[in-house]
Amino acid sequence: MWDEPLDQRNFHRKITGTEGVLVPTGEQTTRQGGRPAALFRPGPATTLHPAMLRPVSTT
Repeated sequence: MWDEPLDQRNFHRKITGTEGVLVPTGEQTTRQGGRPAALFRPGPATTLHPAMLRPVSTT
């Protein structure tokens, strides 16, 4: 995003924790080994609050 590396844990927490951005389907991935991932579909929200802001350029 914006040619900047993301911290995956913070991004996941932000997206899944914001009401209406994602809606759980109640299903999980099927794969061999490891914990299956939960599946989501887009929700009705069109913005994040608080917003994810573009980093300030220092150049």
